[in-house]
Amino acid sequence: MTPDSRPHLRIADYNYDLPTNRIAMRPLDERDASRLLVYRRATNSVEHRVFRDLPGLLPAHSLLVVNRSRVVAARLPLFKPTGGAAEVLLTRPVGPSADPAVVLASSDPSEWECLVGGRNVTPGMRLACAHDAVHVDVLGRKGTEGVVRISWPDTRSLSQVLSDVGHVPLPPYIKREDDAQDQHRYQTVFARDEGSVAAPTAGLHITDRVLQHLSGRGIGVAEVTLHVGLGTFQPVEADDARDHVMHAERIEIQADQLRHIVEHCRSSAPFVTVVGTTSLRTLESVYWFGCRLAAGEEPDSLDVDQWSAFDLSPLPREEALDHVLRWMNGKGLAKLWGETRLMLAPGAHLGVVDALVTNFHQPGNTLLLLVAAVAGDPQWRSVYQAALDSGYRFLSYGDSSLILR
Repeated sequence: MTPDSRPHLRIADYNYDLPTNRIAMRPLDERDASRLLVYRRATNSVEHRVFRDLPGLLPAHSLLVVNRSRVVAARLPLFKPTGGAAEVLLTRPVGPSADPAVVLASSDPSEWECLVGGRNVTPGMRLACAHDAVHVDVLGRKGTEGVVRISWPDTRSLSQVLSDVGHVPLPPYIKREDDAQDQHRYQTVFARDEGSVAAPTAGLHITDRVLQHLSGRGIGVAEVTLHVGLGTFQPVEADDARDHVMHAERIEIQADQLRHIVEHCRSSAPFVTVVGTTSLRTLESVYWFGCRLAAGEEPDSLDVDQWSAFDLSPLPREEALDHVLRWMNGKGLAKLWGETRLMLAPGAHLGVVDALVTNFHQPGNTLLLLVAAVAGDPQWRSVYQAALDSGYRFLSYGDSSLILR
């Protein structure tokens, strides 16, 4: 497609009425006890199950792809020099490294993009934490977004500092303060790579018991990483999705995990299920990167444009992903990382996914556009209406769905 042929998508067409009492404020006592709405696109049918049934709903010997990003306690309650309250939510490191793992493991000061809360917080101001445990210097601010430099007076790593003074960055629609339960439940059981400011919530339902049952059916698990960033907290303000600018989010994939995925796609049962919109965007981003390589491009890094799924020419998934693997091997890379702005919406080509596990998302945002791309448009609306009619719990701590393309 050319830019002029990208579909006109009115954001208003992806709204629905979500009563506030349907938003889950707390997780269930058991992760895998959440409900699971199963939608089969081929038959346009809905079935109501429980999440721990997931292994039996997927083809034996298929593959499950999960996001192993770990949420950082990145919300810092602070004070202005006047004593007034302020708040900073660290969203993305920009120096001395863009790699959250490097910055969080360091005891040196670092600079971060962030969301800033509080009145009259201006560049040049130093914000402080209780007991002077952290200093936050405001380097720039535009609206709610800013850049800050964070430092502290000892040799702890930034990860340890945030663990001591930071708070779990619960989404703004969860109208309560975070507590000890959230430190455990707002992480997936496979969370490993620190860097997200919101959980990859579809994975919150998975337990060791579910993983054991998946293994018992010969269903493999592959891991990718997308660090959820600023875009999660930003509403779509454009009337037309073509005018919305996606924020960049860091993605990573290990060579051994990509090899696992490529080998599976070449198998006799190449069915791929992704857990969460973050895993889907990561895998599709790697796919489109492979399509660029196959077309003869020579990019320096894994950076994926917003409109790749509309503008580029697709390939069979095993071919595109194998191009990436061979490119990594040629450069001696054990890990590939970069940034993606990939938008997936009705009209986009989906190169890898056969099924998606995902929670129920807010009205009128880019995640709902992604769901519409997978479930079909307007079929997504009947799926959401079925969930509303059947009492499902919505958003981050809510119930889940399995969409089978």
